[in-house]
Amino acid sequence: MRKTTAGAAAIASALIASLTLASGGPATATTAADPTAANHTTSTKGPARTNLPVLIDPAADLTYDPAQSNQSWYVTAHVTAGGHRYGFLAHYLNSSFGDQGGAISRVSIVNEDTGWYTKSEIALPPATGLSDKQGVDIHTDNITWTGDAREMKLHAKVPEGTIDVTLRPRGNTLYNMGTGYFPMFGDAKYSNYEYALPTVDTSGSLTLNGRADKVRGQSWVDRQWGPLPDLSTGHGSWSWMNLNLSNGDKVSVWNQKYDDKKNNFATILKPDGTQTLTEATLTPDESTLWTSPATGKRYPTRWKVTIPGEHAKLNVTVYAKDQELTVPSPGYEGSAAVTGTYDHRPVTGNTYIELTNGQ
Repeated sequence: MRKTTAGAAAIASALIASLTLASGGPATATTAADPTAANHTTSTKGPARTNLPVLIDPAADLTYDPAQSNQSWYVTAHVTAGGHRYGFLAHYLNSSFGDQGGAISRVSIVNEDTGWYTKSEIALPPATGLSDKQGVDIHTDNITWTGDAREMKLHAKVPEGTIDVTLRPRGNTLYNMGTGYFPMFGDAKYSNYEYALPTVDTSGSLTLNGRADKVRGQSWVDRQWGPLPDLSTGHGSWSWMNLNLSNGDKVSVWNQKYDDKKNNFATILKPDGTQTLTEATLTPDESTLWTSPATGKRYPTRWKVTIPGEHAKLNVTVYAKDQELTVPSPGYEGSAAVTGTYDHRPVTGNTYIELTNGQ
């Protein structure tokens, strides 16, 4: 049974509000990723620490809930195949946007060595291909994704071929904002829930233009649901990254903006299973804007990511500029490399960048 009740949201909101410092900036909070392991400890970074109650069930909440207006199942991967590095994405979004709402099923693949890129995007009637079978159970023309929090199978199609992989999550769950609950744009009427299985062993095959190669690597599975405004109005936008770092930290970074409202934060899952909630900024390098020939929208291709509580200064650069998706409206889902310093030490990594409402 889903744990995301209105009462739980109110509790989470109050707890999160209690972490605000007198100066107005967010404090650093630490919570055990496993709710049964409340006594984990970490280094004494940040001005405050607390154990927050987890408000979601990672296994049960993979399942489609017809009562939720907006739901997303999202997997990104960084793998090797045939002597090359690839990034791939599969995303199913069921939303209430527009007069009747609708669903989107999309897949993209990028060769991170050469910059070659392909995609498949399908607009569908609401809830097409979904069932309330326990776990994830998605069936569309370009995505078949089934299984549970222990093991999933993904078959995804692009014009040039297919991805066929087994996804085996291990390690701890990342709960966004420490509890799995956050108010999108800082507004409680957009109460969202999100968690990630950020360490997913990925194996199988990638077939492109008739050539099949074995795939090995890691994926990040992300699940989110909750009400959102109609982004096509241009009032709301966000930037999001899922950072996989060489020191073992997994970081979900949100920069959200709705008119003059902003809600920026990072949730960091440590290798020992504890989590840190802290402030973070994503600053685009405006000198690197890429203009889409398909839509005329412009997107930055480099960013500076700062996480003061971790003494982190990171540089993020896309592997290929053209990673725009256009259904139902233009946005960006780009595989990217990460370099810089973290806790005063050199660090590398990779990420996917999600941008809504390009310039």
